[in-house]
Amino acid sequence: MEQKQISIKSDVLLKGTMTFPNSEENQLPAILFLAGSGNINRDGSTDKGKFKFNLYKDLEKIVTQLDFVTLRYDKRGVGESEGSLLKTGLWDAVSDAEHALEFLASHPRVDSNRIIVLGHSEGCIVGTALNERRPVNGLILLSGGGGGLQESLDAQRQQVYKEMSNTKGFKGFLIKKLNTIEKSEKQAQGLYRKMTSTSKDIVKIAGFVKMPAKYFREHFKYDIIEGVKKITCPVLAINGLKDFQTSHDFLNRIPENAKGPVSLFLIENMDHGLKVQLTPISALTAKKDYLKTVGKPIHEELVKHLTSWLNNWKEDVKNVPQETIHIG
Repeated sequence: MEQKQISIKSDVLLKGTMTFPNSEENQLPAILFLAGSGNINRDGSTDKGKFKFNLYKDLEKIVTQLDFVTLRYDKRGVGESEGSLLKTGLWDAVSDAEHALEFLASHPRVDSNRIIVLGHSEGCIVGTALNERRPVNGLILLSGGGGGLQESLDAQRQQVYKEMSNTKGFKGFLIKKLNTIEKSEKQAQGLYRKMTSTSKDIVKIAGFVKMPAKYFREHFKYDIIEGVKKITCPVLAINGLKDFQTSHDFLNRIPENAKGPVSLFLIENMDHGLKVQLTPISALTAKKDYLKTVGKPIHEELVKHLTSWLNNWKEDVKNVPQETIHIG
């Protein structure tokens, strides 16, 4: 494999990495990676934290071996890219992805008629919105297909409340006595109202905590189902059954609304980070559980489904077989 460091001119300068397989083919199919939310860099790790998953770097190795060119880039305000992450809204992210897609399509070694967008977590939303602006030849949606940000956050809170309500002993007594769940939900709804009622990019909570109001405001207004209805290309969507950060029920919206062939898979014992997770699903211990997977390989079932789908896509982009939800 050959890697090149590249620069993409969007509203800000984005830095990324292109990887080329060892192939004699003049023009190759390509995959654009779209990262999840937060301070996640092009490798799929937190920028300067201890979550060194290297998720996208590992995925890149898998797909490059299938003779795909790949492009990964640092989101604005992350890694080597310019800009402010806190001031970045959904449509800034979509605009950056569009510039990255144009950069990829214009490369002499890339076949512009064979480009796939691969989104992970929030990248599934950005990829769906991007396809509305510039239709692509394939979509891969990992850990988040078909769901919007607000409903995913709502689902996460419900998981937290469920675990809190099942807490035993004195701690459980205090949760009920102090109406902790009700107060937490009231606080969350108040935060929603504050961020959606302002026109500012950033608001302060409790006088000093900065929150990305523009980011939440634009995400909350985006209709993900309308976005799915614009999809005419083949789609591969995979979620893990140990993923508390999104609901796999959202996946059903894709075959119900998309116009292209859709393959859906649910994988047992796979978490949001696409790794094997053997502990019971828990929002309250998620950070600790994620840390246990650092350095672990991507779930072998995901690798199997991804490899099979990509090989079928390469063979005939317009005739990728459609598959229903498979648990395995």
